[in-house]
Amino acid sequence: MEEGWERPPRLDLSIDELQHLVEPAFRGASVVEHEVIGTGLANTNIRFRLRGEGRSYVLRIHTRDPNAAVRERDLMSYLAKNRNPPIPVPPLIYSDVVPSRGANPYSIWGFVEGMLLQDLFGTLPDSELIDVARSCGQVAAALSTHRFSRCGEFGTGLEIVEEYGTPSRFVPAAVHDALFGGLSGERLGAQLRDSLWKAVERTSALLTMLDDRYSLVHSDYKRSNIVVARSGATWSVAAVLDWEFAFAGPPLVDVGLFLRAGDALPVGFRDAFVGGYREAGGELPEEWLRLSRLVDLLSQMTFLNDPRDRPRVVAETIKVVEETVRVLA
Repeated sequence: MEEGWERPPRLDLSIDELQHLVEPAFRGASVVEHEVIGTGLANTNIRFRLRGEGRSYVLRIHTRDPNAAVRERDLMSYLAKNRNPPIPVPPLIYSDVVPSRGANPYSIWGFVEGMLLQDLFGTLPDSELIDVARSCGQVAAALSTHRFSRCGEFGTGLEIVEEYGTPSRFVPAAVHDALFGGLSGERLGAQLRDSLWKAVERTSALLTMLDDRYSLVHSDYKRSNIVVARSGATWSVAAVLDWEFAFAGPPLVDVGLFLRAGDALPVGFRDAFVGGYREAGGELPEEWLRLSRLVDLLSQMTFLNDPRDRPRVVAETIKVVEETVRVLA
C-alpha cells in the first residue's frame, strides 16, 4: 500500500536555508551533507550530517498541519517519561513550534539506522517478514497500554481538545457522510457505495465493544513509518516514525491500518502480528478483524474525499474498500 502514491512537492532548501534552521539546535556546527528523503506523504523530511560527525539527523518541516509539531513534541516528552513498556521512537533533539525561523514549524530528530519495513517487502523471504510482523504486533500492543478516558484529538500537553464521542456513533456517521455527502460515494460508484453502506449497517453494532476503551493510537502505523533492524537472525522494530496523526481512541485503529489490504500480505503475516500483539498483553475482541476494518474505513473515506486528483490513491483505496466489504459480509 501507498508505494507510488501521488505526493505534494517537497520543500527544496538550499544548504544556507538548512543551516539557518539547524543553527539553534547545533550552535556553531556546519551542515556538510543533506538530502530530501521519501518518508511521509505530506511533510518534508531532510536527512543531514554535520561536519566532524558520523551520525545523521532529520529535519522535519511540518507543512501539512502546524499543530502537528506541538503534538509530536508533547508525545515524545510523554513517552520519555512513561517507558514501561518501551515504545521505540527516534530521539527528538529540537522543536520550533512557533515558528521563530522559516514559514513552517519544524523539528530535528536523530536518524535511526535500519530499514523501512515497506522496503523489505518483495526482498525478504516470508519467514523473515513473519518475524517482523510479530515485533510490530508487540509494539502496537505496547501503544494500547497508554490509556485515556476520552476519545479525541490531542492538544497541548496531550489534553483532549476535540472529543469525538463513542466509536459506535462517530464511525458509522462519518462513513455515511462521506458516502452520501462527499466525493467518496462518487468515486466508489453507486453499486460499491451501497454495498459498503449495507455492510456497515449490518455490522456497526459491533462497535459498541470499542466504546469507552481508549488508548494512545498512532493512527499511521504502517510499513513506511516503521524502521526495523536485524540483530543476528532476529528482526525487531527500531523506531516508529511520524506521530502527527496520533490521538486517543480505539487501539484497533492501528491494527486495522497495519493489516490493511490483507489479501496482499504474505501467508502467516497477519497471524504473526496478532500473536505478537497478544503475547505483549494486547487485547483483541472476538470480532477484532471486522472491527478493525470498520474503524479503518475512516482512513479510506479521508483518501476518497480528498479533492486532489490522485488516481493511484483512489484506485488502491477502492481495492481496499472492496476487500473490506468482503470481510464485513
